[in-house]
Formats: sequence, C-alpha cells, structure tokens
Amino acid sequence: AAMVGGDWSGSGKITCYGHSEVTSDINEGADNYGPGSVYCTPVEWDYDTGLGPEAIFFYPSSGAEFEIWAWDYHPSWGYGDVMPTARCTGNLWYRSQDLGAGFCTPHKNWRGCGIVECHGDITCEGC
Repeated sequence: AAMVGGDWSGSGKITCYGHSEVTSDINEGADNYGPGSVYCTPVEWDYDTGLGPEAIFFYPSSGAEFEIWAWDYHPSWGYGDVMPTARCTGNLWYRSQDLGAGFCTPHKNWRGCGIVECHGDITCEGC
C-alpha cells in the first residue's frame, strides 16, 4: 500500500455505501459475485434531506482498516474540502438500493446509489 499526497492505493476489499458506478456483466445481488470494477463517488451529506451519510469502508490486505464518511467533507462550504472517491477492479457484488439503511432514500431502486463490495486492486483519491 502507498500513501502519496492524500491518495491511497493497494489491494484488499472496499465496501461502498452510496453513489457508485459499476462496470460488470454480472446481475445485481449478493449471490452474484464476479469480475468487474466500481467507482465509488459519495455525495456530500446534507442533514436537511433526512438521508444518512454515504461511506466507503476499506479493508486493506495489509495495514489498518479505515473509513471515509461523507459527513466529514463539505465541498459546498467553500473551504477546499474535496470528497474522496475510490476505484476497485477485481471481483464484486452490488445492490442498486440501500436495503433500508437510509442513505439512498428517497432514491431506492435507482441504479446510482446502493451497496457494492469489491475485492481487488484499489485506488482512493483524497483519502
């Protein structure tokens, strides 16, 4: 794993809770696990929406686990915050809803927000 200028790269597992783009030939569902890639793009948390904060959890093959929570970053406030994003290429499964967790509502069943778990090569920008 390497940490350079606020970025992190390595191998392991990430779980994205929120907005993401999945590229894979597999269908959604935890029973469907296969090759693909994901780009996790959490959106800024706004208390007034009633949504829970989006997050990315990192489980590196070596080194300490860490988490990115959208409520810790506020790009719209104008203080220079940049929302971290992560890419993973390997094997994954995904769901295009939040399974009742509340971070996608009222956008349930919209394919831009959900849960993705990916095991593979990971790059996080702004971590």
